[in-house]
Amino acid sequence: MPKLQVTNDICQMDKKHVSKNTIEIAVEPSSVWKTLTDPAEAKKYFFGAELVTSWKEGDAIVFKGSYNGNNYEEKGELLCVRPNQRLQYTHWSNLESLPDLPENYRTWTFDLRQDGEITYLTMTEDNIPTTQQMERSDEFWMEVLQKIKTLSEN
Repeated sequence: MPKLQVTNDICQMDKKHVSKNTIEIAVEPSSVWKTLTDPAEAKKYFFGAELVTSWKEGDAIVFKGSYNGNNYEEKGELLCVRPNQRLQYTHWSNLESLPDLPENYRTWTFDLRQDGEITYLTMTEDNIPTTQQMERSDEFWMEVLQKIKTLSEN
């Protein structure tokens, strides 16, 4: 697995193609954080996936479900859990048809920043193998961020 770099006490990783998307949400960061970390809410924004984790750094995170008739189990490790600021974990999916090896894990990072009554949620996914997959990730994450916005604001 790539070396972890710590900058300003917030974990970061630097890898290959990167998808980065930001959305404005008209609530406090704590409301967005609750949406991100509540398994019942995650099921709504992650297309029915069952989310299992302790939310403790170093512990596993698992997503299970069925997408387009294909069962999947995605997994990773929690790297950073900074309530109302940053959630970061590695991610590997059996749907990618890549071996379960450290170099095939992506890093998903959710950053929250408050400006007045708006929370900016930025989602970054790195270690994406190709430009085409990165463009697909951009589309996927914009759809997920819109769902997170709707859930958080209601």
